[in-house]
Amino acid sequence: MEKRKRTRHSYKGPIIYRRLGPARAGSVHDLNERGLMAALAERFPVGTLLDLLLSLGERSIRAEAEVVWSQDACPEQATSWLHRLKFTSLDLQDRLSLELFIAVAFSGKGGAGEAVVKEVRPRP
Repeated sequence: MEKRKRTRHSYKGPIIYRRLGPARAGSVHDLNERGLMAALAERFPVGTLLDLLLSLGERSIRAEAEVVWSQDACPEQATSWLHRLKFTSLDLQDRLSLELFIAVAFSGKGGAGEAVVKEVRPRP
């Protein structure tokens, strides 16, 4: 039985994340209004809070998210781990931008139902 309240949308795009120290780049695998799955260059335990910069087409949003699940991405990618992240803090403007992006990108009118965005590099 499906327990999810929100549909996960396949989404391939960049993400910048930071816990302590410099920001690092990762890649998003899917997202919805409540969170996302991302491949990150380091493994974080459940409960870890991360600051995120997520590129949604021409707009970027900032969010705080909690790691709710983590696992090795796959054996051949020893330097990348999948994480399920739940948004814990997202200001109103960024939340509205996320909801609008999801509504437009995954409405079924824009192609195959998968959004792809340009590369974003971490700021120094």
